Amino acid sequence: MQTDENRGEQPAKGGSLESELVPENEVIPFFRWSARVLGLIVAGFSLFMFIGETFFGTRHASSHPIEPGALVGLILGGGYVIGMFLALKWERAGAILGGASLGLLVIALLGSGFHGSGDPTLAALWGSILGLVFFLPVVLYILCWWLEDRDRKRYRAAGS
Repeated sequence: MQTDENRGEQPAKGGSLESELVPENEVIPFFRWSARVLGLIVAGFSLFMFIGETFFGTRHASSHPIEPGALVGLILGGGYVIGMFLALKWERAGAILGGASLGLLVIALLGSGFHGSGDPTLAALWGSILGLVFFLPVVLYILCWWLEDRDRKRYRAAGS
């Protein structure tokens, strides 16, 4: 309920979806902008590399169809890129799409027996670094939501 000096207590105009005025936590905008910038860099670089390889890469045999495993990887990787760009406008939808796509991609790669040639320790190290870089924007978005929810609950409890 909102109060007005002249009319007394009135229901909120925005209904149940109206945001509450909670004092701003200084770390939330830092995490949010870090997630946006890192997500934009990673998704933009991935899109740049995909376009470059598609249009300017070497063509070995264009008559052969794409392998099913590679198609799954392209679709899930594209879902991540779309999710990170979507998160610039709609954070939750974009981060959920990006996180789900990336999680499914990891499951598909591990399930298909994806093994790089060479030293398995080095492959695990590079996989961990790339996994961290790709998952970090999603984790930062989730951290922002958790902090906002925590602050909102504390504000409600203090006001009761």
